Amino acid sequence: MKEKIKSLLNSQLVQVSSFTSISTLIKIGTTFISAKVLAVFTGPAGIAMLGQLTNFITILIQVSTGATGTGIVKLTGQYQEDKPQLKKIIDTSFTLNILFSGLVLLLIFLFQNQLTLFVFNDLKYKWLLYFVAIGTPLIAINNFILSVISGLHQFKKYVAINIFSSILSVILTVGLVYFYTIDGALLAYILTQTLIFFVSLFYSKTIQWKETISFAIDKSITKKLAHFSLYVIVSAFCFPFAQILVRNLIIDTLGIDTAGIWEGTNRISSMYLLLITSAIGVYFFPKISNLKTIQEVSKELNFAFKVFVGATLFAGFLLLLLKSFIIPLVLSKAFLPINNILYIQVIGDVFLIAKMLLSMVLLSRDKTKVMVFFEIIFTAIYIVSNYILVSSFPDLTNIIWAYPIYTFLYFLTLFLTYKRIVNVVEN
Repeated sequence: MKEKIKSLLNSQLVQVSSFTSISTLIKIGTTFISAKVLAVFTGPAGIAMLGQLTNFITILIQVSTGATGTGIVKLTGQYQEDKPQLKKIIDTSFTLNILFSGLVLLLIFLFQNQLTLFVFNDLKYKWLLYFVAIGTPLIAINNFILSVISGLHQFKKYVAINIFSSILSVILTVGLVYFYTIDGALLAYILTQTLIFFVSLFYSKTIQWKETISFAIDKSITKKLAHFSLYVIVSAFCFPFAQILVRNLIIDTLGIDTAGIWEGTNRISSMYLLLITSAIGVYFFPKISNLKTIQEVSKELNFAFKVFVGATLFAGFLLLLLKSFIIPLVLSKAFLPINNILYIQVIGDVFLIAKMLLSMVLLSRDKTKVMVFFEIIFTAIYIVSNYILVSSFPDLTNIIWAYPIYTFLYFLTLFLTYKRIVNVVEN
């Protein structure tokens, strides 16, 4: 019995989960500090503007890397013992990242006015796009390095980089927000994404990049990376793009402070869901991907529903119970209007987690094209729902219902699709 316990504690899964949990808890802590500083010094307007930038950078990261991150992790892990093939994977991935990031840098300089107006709705923030453009190659290479480290199962280094990223973020945010308020908050976010490259480079020095990397593209490797990139780039683009549109819509219709309340609701939601979504990523997807039969998948999915959806319901209930205390604590009293809409957000969150579990099941069963189609369709439904609600019921209490409508319909469609797959297999 003692040997089994010792073996379990020394297992890779337990070690990875432990490291990830530490990193996640530190991220929650630093996110809390950053959110509090932002809320106090910049108010709802600052939170709204940072939400726009965050969504823009999320899209930028995937486009500037060609959404190759997932493919790099998968292929480097698969061929880490095959040195010639591993070199081809690293060379091709690096070259693609350089090419894509160079293209994005050029496009930002060519369309900086249009992009500034789309993201910030004000040309006075044009100067930020220069920082984004210059940082794009570093952001892309940083994500390439992190993907290689993850694929090579160097989890301690991977977690250490993420911890440094969280600490760097809170230091820059507190310092720059204190002196420059909203401008400082936006600049801090860009600098964090850029400067973490040097931390990643330091921790990955054992890979000996100079001897490992050369500019080359292997067609077969590119095709394999493209297979993994399709859903990633669509999912990474669609919802952040939709959120930018919706936030602009709320700013134009109800004002930037209302958009800040909307964004504050999203931030509280993402904070309490962070531990749950991290656990799903570490445990559920690897587990479900290794199962062979549909009976095994159904059993694991039922267990995951009980654990993760149950955890979301419990966390959401506690949040609603303590909302009058939590909102001023995490943000500020300026965000107390969130009290009136938080229950709607929690309903959407429950269906979001259920949708996430089903999405991972379908992706693990090679239903990538189906998931790409669903992602595009339901993002469109989310955008249209917001436009209808804003034009018909121009009040945040009504507009926020677009989120649970979107997550419920998406979940229901995935559930029916999964049931159809099960019936086909069983028959």
